[in-house]
Amino acid sequence: MINYIIDRQNRRMSSSLSPILYLFQIPTSILSRKLQIVLSDIETPLVIEKQRRPGPRHIPYGIPEDQWPTVLHHVCENHESYRKVAKDDGVSRETIRRLVQASIRLGRTDPN
Repeated sequence: MINYIIDRQNRRMSSSLSPILYLFQIPTSILSRKLQIVLSDIETPLVIEKQRRPGPRHIPYGIPEDQWPTVLHHVCENHESYRKVAKDDGVSRETIRRLVQASIRLGRTDPN
């Protein structure tokens, strides 16, 4: 019996930081009932997400096919930089580079 008391005193109690938290844990306690009443009175509006990522659904990216010859003319014949042509058309430099590479592969444009 004495060993049990000494053993029990040396062990750490695993208690929470809040001394009144246990009063909320029992569903029949007064504080728990009051909390449920307060939470039931609070009306939260139902949030319905229409669109997960805001912005246009169909982004018009790339260069329309009818403008491809014009872009190739600027790059290949006028020797304009990809960056300048991309800035004028509102696309990335990579888009212009891919267009030129595809036309070279198809044999439509001379690389020099």
